[in-house]
Amino acid sequence: MTMKPIRQLLCLIALLALVSPAFARVKLVALPDRARVVVSLSHPDVTLLEEERMLPLQKGGNQIDFSWRGVNIDANSIQIRLLTAPEQVNIINTSYPPNENALIWQVFSPVAKEERVRISYIIGGLTREVAYRAVSEPDEKSLALRNYLKLRNHSGEDIVDAEFGIGYGASFKKSIQHEESLELLSERIDALPIKKILTWDSAQQPWDPEYVKSTVGLPLTYVIKNDKVSKLGVHTLLPGKARIFIKTKEQPEKEGDKPGEGVAFTGEDWAGLTPVDREMKLYIGQSRDVKVTQRKVREDRVNIRRNNGNNPVLWDTDELYKIEIENFKKVAVDVVIVEHFPGYWKIVENSHAAAFKKKDAFTFEFHLNLPAESTGAKKTTINFNLNRLNVQGNEPSSY
Repeated sequence: MTMKPIRQLLCLIALLALVSPAFARVKLVALPDRARVVVSLSHPDVTLLEEERMLPLQKGGNQIDFSWRGVNIDANSIQIRLLTAPEQVNIINTSYPPNENALIWQVFSPVAKEERVRISYIIGGLTREVAYRAVSEPDEKSLALRNYLKLRNHSGEDIVDAEFGIGYGASFKKSIQHEESLELLSERIDALPIKKILTWDSAQQPWDPEYVKSTVGLPLTYVIKNDKVSKLGVHTLLPGKARIFIKTKEQPEKEGDKPGEGVAFTGEDWAGLTPVDREMKLYIGQSRDVKVTQRKVREDRVNIRRNNGNNPVLWDTDELYKIEIENFKKVAVDVVIVEHFPGYWKIVENSHAAAFKKKDAFTFEFHLNLPAESTGAKKTTINFNLNRLNVQGNEPSSY
């Protein structure tokens, strides 16, 4: 054998000796078990998982392989943090082996030691849902509210002894296997005060029900205030399906016995996101015991501005509205009248200023308590005079 082939062979052996350690990767699954697992479910669409492990490092360079075959992990979200001695141990490089669900961290340590590390990533398939069960008292002035958390794990990984946080309240420890579903009671509030309110919305209900062939009903809701007075106000109430019941008195089995108590299903609604000091409304049906009739009595153009051709290009309007409300029930009821006026406007006169509430730039409401059997001459009548400002005639009907 000539010297040239021998020299080439020696070079090849030396090259393999340099390359081979890159493939002798330290598998993360071979390391000690997770010391801690934290799952954050505060975001409705994204689940963050953080795991802590004690990582045995040799003096000098170390290669750590983090692989997730069969687990639904967002590779772009993976991060590692050194917790024990971040000022001494350094992460030199991160590489992704081709065609693998894995990445390799090159870690340098000045001495052989154990380093506590935290690996965080977004994991798919581990989801949560919030559901509510509301049971009203027979007088419909208070209810018992139960807040349930539903966990579903289709991530491909068993989550063992994890600390779950849902964005409010204390964290709790739980294990959930792959393809397992759990339902947990996360909050319980008794004697929660509520209001039962009817709502007439000028954009949704007919202005004159006399001209509607079908019977017109007004939406009926339970209103819960997320504040401390109502035994809430600690955190935002998350959105979720709400099933609503009312307590009932059952007939006694025999004469002389006390009547039993049961519950009747009254409706199902989707509870919206409710920050602290805001109201959650739960729809329970329609009421036909209150009649609302609204008419525009007057609309005049005023303060007209014209162009050089004497054509009107801008004006204000002077509008007068009349609302008549009748309550056929034998008890007083609360009603909210909702009005929508896009564009610029101002109230000139208002017969019910104490009940008036501006909701936003284009909406205002009247919050009324209607006396029992207030019909005919006893009906409630609202008059308000409104000016629309800087009208051009091409404004959208809504914003």
